[in-house]
Amino acid sequence: MKKLIIFICIFCSCFTCFCQEYNKVKDILSQRGEAKILVKASENKLEELSLFTSIDRKIENKYLVYVNEKQFNKFLTLGLNYRLYQDEKQEKQINVATTIEQMQSWDRYPSYQVYVDLMQNLAQDFPNICKLDTIGYSVENRLILSLKIYDNATENSPKFFYSSTIHGDELTGAVVLLRLADHLLKNHQTNNQIQDLISNMQIYICPIANPDGVYAGGNNNVSYATRYNANYVDLNRNFPNPKYGQHPDGEEHQKETLAFMQYALEEDFDLSINLHGGAEVCNYPWDTWTENEKRHPDTEWFITLCQEFVSQVRDAGGNNYFSDVTYSGITNGGDWYRIYGSRQDWQNWYTKTRELTLEISTSKTPSSNLLPNYWNKLKEGLIEFMHNSLTGVEGVIKDINSQEIIENATIEVTNIDYDSLFTYSNHHGYYFRSLLCGNYQIKISAQGYNDTLVNINIENNTTKTQDIYLSPSSTSLSSHEKSEQEPLIFPNPCSDKLFLRVNGFNEYNISNFQRNNLLKQRINNSNEIDVSELSAGVYFLTLYGQDKTRTLIFIKQ
Repeated sequence: MKKLIIFICIFCSCFTCFCQEYNKVKDILSQRGEAKILVKASENKLEELSLFTSIDRKIENKYLVYVNEKQFNKFLTLGLNYRLYQDEKQEKQINVATTIEQMQSWDRYPSYQVYVDLMQNLAQDFPNICKLDTIGYSVENRLILSLKIYDNATENSPKFFYSSTIHGDELTGAVVLLRLADHLLKNHQTNNQIQDLISNMQIYICPIANPDGVYAGGNNNVSYATRYNANYVDLNRNFPNPKYGQHPDGEEHQKETLAFMQYALEEDFDLSINLHGGAEVCNYPWDTWTENEKRHPDTEWFITLCQEFVSQVRDAGGNNYFSDVTYSGITNGGDWYRIYGSRQDWQNWYTKTRELTLEISTSKTPSSNLLPNYWNKLKEGLIEFMHNSLTGVEGVIKDINSQEIIENATIEVTNIDYDSLFTYSNHHGYYFRSLLCGNYQIKISAQGYNDTLVNINIENNTTKTQDIYLSPSSTSLSSHEKSEQEPLIFPNPCSDKLFLRVNGFNEYNISNFQRNNLLKQRINNSNEIDVSELSAGVYFLTLYGQDKTRTLIFIKQ
């Protein structure tokens, strides 16, 4: 009887604690639409947890997890112990600028209108070297903006993309990137390093990728910023994933995700960095796999650039900066914790853009008076990142006889590249391949041309120019060569016709991002598809063969 009484007491105590935590989480969800919980999960549960919640980071032996109402209800079915996570109580001064003048000292967060005004003013004040792009609109129809900064750079120069705040409550990067754009534009005539950058690359800066999350509390308030967008979806889990396909989070692609994918495919970035907050570390691909499971071909390149960045920001911010996750300040994403649907992995796998993630502040939304400190720590590192990424080889690929440019040619570094993570020439025939200093052999191939091997030497952190001339092939590709080639679609973006380079596939299906099937047919002998009846937008092309499928993304202009 005594043991029974003790058991009943323990059971009642546990049940009471469970109910208390359950009610706390439910209260937060009703107020904000998202809640943070601490979960102690075994490795065999982490995979499942990552697929339908948003794991933020590891805290000692627990994981900090964001959930919305639907995710929390599903989480409860796992039977895992949890408790509501509440940020440590600390005095924060979150000031918001409601006028342009109040942003002069950069110690405030901008209101939505001030943010838009700042972006528009920079483009208007420097019209010869800056233009403002609209990436798209959020669920609540706020603008998602990007500044393009360039000088004497034509289409034949690398494209570098900085963006921040895909999680709306991670706001340090938003102000830092705004200030970076301001700094580049206002100093390009007097600062040789900036002048060199703007003359040799096209720089794109998107300070706020999730405006609905930032301004969830209203256009003049960032104190109630949310991680998720207005539909309570984590945009950095909402991208197609190489392991789990188009919808790794079980959600439809959000308006912001679709807009960004279309923008990225249209602009065809070479290099990209996504700024986050909540930790201080350089996170290089993959997020989907640990380094032992799968290494990115450019792992050494990523690590080297990250080492140089960490050294730079520690010189400015002290040796403890970028040390809370690893001593080196660098981590492979999957080794830290695995996530699926990140923009980083989508960019690297699907668009072949070399992208990494920078976590720049342990506080996601620090006191606004601390923002100038973060700028002082990061300024030179962010500029140096762009400068260091220019090391590599570039050039134009042409027909040796007609001198016409060749687009969609494959540039493969023979002793490095695998997983089809090659570089391709753009519609001007231009290619850029970032590489560390050293000796390389590159193979250039294009449909209807003989493969060409070129040996190059890159030294002194320079960009080597290597134009390449291909000779037309007199015979078609051998069956072995065809089997080795990945499916290719071109041109991309396209207008009326889409051409395929495929082998072993005999049928295709075109669907939109809502996964509605629009066109399913057999592949014809000319390997072309008439897409003239499709509306402008982004589409999936799924190829079917015996025991295999492959899905590619294309843009209809």
